[in-house]
Amino acid sequence: MINKFFKIRESVDIYTLPLKDKKYKIQFYRINTREKKSIEVDKIVLNILIFLDGSKTLKEIAKITNADIASIKKLINFLFQHGFLIEVQKDNVTEERFKRQISFFNDLIPNSNGEEVQKKLSSKKVVIFGVGSVGGDIAILLSRAGIKNFLLIDYKKTRKSDIVRHLYVNNKNLGIYKTDALKEYIQKINKKINVLCINKKLIPNSNLKEFIPEDTDIVINCADEPYIGHTSLKIGRYLWDKKIPLYIAGGFDAHSMSTGELIVPNKTPCIDCYQNSFRKALKDWKPSYNTEQEKKALIDFTEQHNDIENIIIGGAGSVAQCSLFSASYAVMKIIFHLIGLDITKESKRGEYLINEGIFTWVDFTKEECDICRRK
Repeated sequence: MINKFFKIRESVDIYTLPLKDKKYKIQFYRINTREKKSIEVDKIVLNILIFLDGSKTLKEIAKITNADIASIKKLINFLFQHGFLIEVQKDNVTEERFKRQISFFNDLIPNSNGEEVQKKLSSKKVVIFGVGSVGGDIAILLSRAGIKNFLLIDYKKTRKSDIVRHLYVNNKNLGIYKTDALKEYIQKINKKINVLCINKKLIPNSNLKEFIPEDTDIVINCADEPYIGHTSLKIGRYLWDKKIPLYIAGGFDAHSMSTGELIVPNKTPCIDCYQNSFRKALKDWKPSYNTEQEKKALIDFTEQHNDIENIIIGGAGSVAQCSLFSASYAVMKIIFHLIGLDITKESKRGEYLINEGIFTWVDFTKEECDICRRK
């Protein structure tokens, strides 16, 4: 231990107050969680804390402060016990851009080393089907979080109408494949990011071996054509046997403020169980459309019932803020999974009903179907 490097976590502030008899009160304050811990110490402890910045070994600190090694070890054990200290690996150099996120990981996972968590996250390999408004936002947010390996799959090209909802589309990259436009955007965030693009449409007889490498850490499905339920079923069944997790993002029922669900083989319900639960939950649901004939029929009906002001024909649709909401929720769950947190205990999908200002939730249950039984 005496030849190792330690430092106080970036997310911990230290306050001191002189007391009587050459004693001092030290308060450790967690910036992110607002937790506090106070102790009384001698001045020598203050001197030791000053040098716990990761630049010197405990042996060097003992020599500078004239403190005995036993006392220093006792202090180090206390700081570790309460999660105020981390060991610094000199060969673990983390980019300055991730300092705030590392601080977040330090407090998110008790007794963890945020730099190691960040390093683990950065090494993950992500495949995204469909890089429209939600899929594109997910890729951008994961890029900012440090993910450095992407495979983007989409056959569509950018259009002027995409500028409203796609954060990476502008007047200068119209008419090119969405994957290429997104690749250029996220490599401006971090030039070290590796991006491969497949400009093909996912169809029923597509061979998923051509889309999903064996070393993939997670697949994110935002492909809503012909319908996200169909594409998710095809991808989910394939991934279950491969032991590769699937996150289903994207919108439902005319807008995209949906939370999505994470499917982890042998931990959560499988894709078939999800589909069955969804089917039961939505058995009475009917889609709304915006054709002129249906508008007129609905207007005629509501005029007869004097209730037209309370009906929004076709729903509110979707704007960039809706997509970013869905993507932000998705990325938090995806990151938590990739860094090793178990978030599979609760299986549900939520959707923010923008017209009503409330959430609606669908719970999923494991039905021990034929897919689930396959180990």
